[in-house]
Amino acid sequence: MKVIIVVPTNREKTIREFLKSWETEFASAHIFVVEDNATRSFDLGDCSNVTHFAWEHIDHDLGRESWIIPRGSDCIRSYGYFKAYSECPDLIITMDDDCYPTPDQTHFIERHWKRIQMGGEREAWCATGTGTISRGVPYFSRTRNWPCVINHGLWIDTPDYDSPTQLLQNRNSFEFIPINQTIPVGMYFPMCGMNLAFLPQVVPAMYFLLMGENWKYHRFGDIWAGIMIKKICDHLGYVINSGEPWVSHRRASNIWDNLSKETPGLRVNEEVWCAVDRIILHGDTFAECYAEIARELTLSCWYWTELKKAMSIWAGLFAKT
Repeated sequence: MKVIIVVPTNREKTIREFLKSWETEFASAHIFVVEDNATRSFDLGDCSNVTHFAWEHIDHDLGRESWIIPRGSDCIRSYGYFKAYSECPDLIITMDDDCYPTPDQTHFIERHWKRIQMGGEREAWCATGTGTISRGVPYFSRTRNWPCVINHGLWIDTPDYDSPTQLLQNRNSFEFIPINQTIPVGMYFPMCGMNLAFLPQVVPAMYFLLMGENWKYHRFGDIWAGIMIKKICDHLGYVINSGEPWVSHRRASNIWDNLSKETPGLRVNEEVWCAVDRIILHGDTFAECYAEIARELTLSCWYWTELKKAMSIWAGLFAKT
């Protein structure tokens, strides 16, 4: 099986620790390290299965359209998806550089692959009351198994909380317990990019949005991308599974920096999913549906105008192939 792992970073020490920790598990995979700097500022030449990118590669490949890959943000990883797609892999996995194997971790890639291959069972019939089921409901065939295209892996140790919750955690006791589930039709979920596996056909809609340097918002790129991809999966008849395999998350970011970055997006985060949910899709492919969302999204200000341009360009990259 051909697997590509996409990891964004701007921390030499952290990415070296990441590569060392996953050395055995990822021995047969190809790792795309996307460094968030103008040029490669450190050498990973001793890792034979690693390809190391930086801004210069983005600018070379995308030219005038390279602005759609944000800088100063983990969303620079979208470039890794673009490069991975061209390699025609069986599976793409993206991870954060501060995620490590759990103590009992084995067969990480295979476990992601297995959860995608198992699909997801969804209820196809609903009773109209409680108690005895009324006439017309099939006796046996009441569920439907849909193919899965994304497995949202979760984490242990440091939870993926927003910064206000992190601050409250210093005075209160919080607990995050990961579970295995298929995300129900018509429902959204907080998609995190720290441990995410998906099939290449999803890439035309797997775009982590304009965040960070030069943009209004930060740290919502994966969350808002997940809203859009879930809308498309529901329309096209695919499921998203969430749960195993876990990773050990050891937060490397600063809580006060995160609070400053997240604050501008907290209010609009209440509105984004509603705006996406109102869109009626007609497309037959991920690229077509993603272009539809870019055209029909009703949110408006300079940021959303530029984002919709970027989304259209992203979908167009794959319409050409």
